Amino acid sequence: MRSTVRKRLPYSETEFRDKAMNKLNENNAKIGERIRETRLKRCMTQEMLSEKAGVCNPQQMSNIERGLSGMSIAKFKDICTALDIDADYILFGVSTHNVETTLNKYIKEMTNEQLTNLLEMVRAYAKTCGIEEK
Repeated sequence: MRSTVRKRLPYSETEFRDKAMNKLNENNAKIGERIRETRLKRCMTQEMLSEKAGVCNPQQMSNIERGLSGMSIAKFKDICTALDIDADYILFGVSTHNVETTLNKYIKEMTNEQLTNLLEMVRAYAKTCGIEEK
């Protein structure tokens, strides 16, 4: 008869849950801070944002901004839409969409033929850098 050996985990179940909750609270706080920052840049009150997003009341918005509560994906999407901001900025603090770079300014002025040529040049340059297309 084989005996079952239980490995000792580095954390107790309670410690693991506490660490996970702390990480969740940190993420909620960062997300809430970016929502608040964006809302203020848009000259909106919590009441205006909650009404425009149509997802919660001003007190719930306050709790979200202070990181005291999270939100569903649907609520998050509606808040991003109401703020006219990309979700990647609210989640990660960086935006890859609507970023005005020097390169983007040139690309906007190019014809389709010029864009095709640029893409060919970028692929060739990437290959010389050891970056293969996936």
